[in-house]
Amino acid sequence: EAEIGWNDKLGKVGYSISGNISDFHSKMGDLGGTEFIGDQIKKKGSEFNEWYGYLSEGLFQTADDLAASAKLGSNQKVGDVKYKDLSGPDGVPDGKISPEYDRKLLGGSLPRYLFGANLKLDYNNFDFSLVLQGVGFQNTRLSGIMITPLIANWGHMPKIIDGTSWSKYNSDEQNLAAKYPRLTYTNQGVNYAMSDYWLINGGYLRLKNITLGYNLPASLTQKVNLKKVRIYGSASDLFTLDNYPKGWDPEVAQSGYPITASYIFGLSVTF
Repeated sequence: EAEIGWNDKLGKVGYSISGNISDFHSKMGDLGGTEFIGDQIKKKGSEFNEWYGYLSEGLFQTADDLAASAKLGSNQKVGDVKYKDLSGPDGVPDGKISPEYDRKLLGGSLPRYLFGANLKLDYNNFDFSLVLQGVGFQNTRLSGIMITPLIANWGHMPKIIDGTSWSKYNSDEQNLAAKYPRLTYTNQGVNYAMSDYWLINGGYLRLKNITLGYNLPASLTQKVNLKKVRIYGSASDLFTLDNYPKGWDPEVAQSGYPITASYIFGLSVTF
C-alpha cells in the first residue's frame, strides 16, 4: 500500500491534498482438500474465496440450438442461459452440463486496488473539503433483487430487465441483443446459477463527501461571548461511476441496498 500527501499555501489560499492506494493478491496453498462457500471456493491454486461456476455462451436463441446443445437439467428452454460443456467422467465433453465436471475457477471475489483521495482548501473564513473513494477492480456477481424476476410472491420485477430480456414476443434481432434471459420463476436455479454470465467489474469511483463551511468572524462571535461559530453544508454520495444497474450502492450492492445521497446543514457553536 502507498500514501502520499502535500499541504501548502498559495497566497491566502491554504490547501492540502492526499491520496492512498492498496492492493493484495492471494493464492491458496495445499489445504488438504477443497472448501466450498456457497458459490465460492478455497482449494490449492485458487484465490481466497474465488468464484466457482459455469462458463456461459450467451442465450439459447432457437429450438435447434437448444436441441443440439448440452443442457443444465431437463427444463431448459429457448431464452435460457447457455452453458459450455467443458468435460465429463472421461475428461472430455459428455453432452451435458453438470456441477461435477463443468464448473471452473472464475476469478477472485475480493476487491483490488482500493484507493482514496482527499482535498482541503481554506480561504479567509471559508473551508472546503472533498473526499473520493473507490475500487479499481472487483469480480462482482449480479444477483438477487437486482436482476431476478418474480422473486417476491411472483410480483417483483426489476426495472432494468423490463424490455431487455429475451422474449417470444421480440423479433430475432431484439432477442440477439437481449441482455437478460427469459422471464421465468420456475427455472431460476438454471438461469441464475453461478456463471461468468453474471460477473461484472464491480470497481467504482465515488464522490464520498463534499463539505463547505464558513466561520463567523471573531469580532462578531466575541460580542455574544462565543469562541467560534461555524455554518456548514455537507453532502454524501452525490456521484458514482460504476457498472452496476442504476441506483445500486456499489459498496453493498450484493446485499440489495440502493444508493442514497444525504445532505446535512449545520451550525457548530463553541462556547
